[in-house]
Amino acid sequence: MKRRPLFPALVPRRLRRGAAPGARTDESVLPAASPWRVVVLVLLLALGAALGTGLYESARRVFGGPQVSASELAQLRAENQRLIADNERLQGSLAASESRLEIERAAKEQFAVDLRAAQKEMGDMRNDLAFFDQLIPMDPRQAQVNIRSAELERQGELLRYRVLLMRGGRPSGEFSGRLQFSASGVRAGAVATVELHPFSVPAEAGDGEAAPVVAPPVADPLVLRFRQYQRAEGSLAVPAGFVVRSVTVRVVEGGVVRSQSTVNLPA
Repeated sequence: MKRRPLFPALVPRRLRRGAAPGARTDESVLPAASPWRVVVLVLLLALGAALGTGLYESARRVFGGPQVSASELAQLRAENQRLIADNERLQGSLAASESRLEIERAAKEQFAVDLRAAQKEMGDMRNDLAFFDQLIPMDPRQAQVNIRSAELERQGELLRYRVLLMRGGRPSGEFSGRLQFSASGVRAGAVATVELHPFSVPAEAGDGEAAPVVAPPVADPLVLRFRQYQRAEGSLAVPAGFVVRSVTVRVVEGGVVRSQSTVNLPA
């Protein structure tokens, strides 16, 4: 029984007509391709290429991101370079700021250490000073009141005074006393000495100029009460027609003069 060929079209005509296999003939063994078969083959290839290109473009649009032109791509690259440069600049600024912060933090910590050491040293010195101060016997004269400075200047018909009083040593209590001012000068062509008192404006004055008057006892600014030091200042009334040449300041305690100082005034 003869086997039928799978593709009869590809079998040569002579073979189909019963020619013996292996016999030589003048015609070609394989038939020439028909024109319509070539056209079909070309169309199939073109269709496959078109389908492949379409699938590729579709896939690229779906998975490959949006399409950009060459100019947009150049702009994006330039923007990317600018952002990279800005990032590097900011990183450099951040590093410099962190470095300065570390330096300031180290300086602050060192300052705190030095301050604690200085405070400790000062405390030790105070303790030593207090210890040696207790060992030195106190001279009773050191607790006396001294007039450290006394200044007087003319202000029209008045004298302005500023006095600084101090007590030396370690006084055990407060000092209570008062100031006294006596002026030496000339009145009516003769040398005279008068007591000066604080100046006060009267509560009610007429249309004319108010004349210098003596302050009432309840507002005596010459009273002294202090432990270590006291500043006293005010104005003194000068009698009419009296020319002051010098003023003596006295510190009086219980009727006893504890200290005094004389101030000469320019003519």
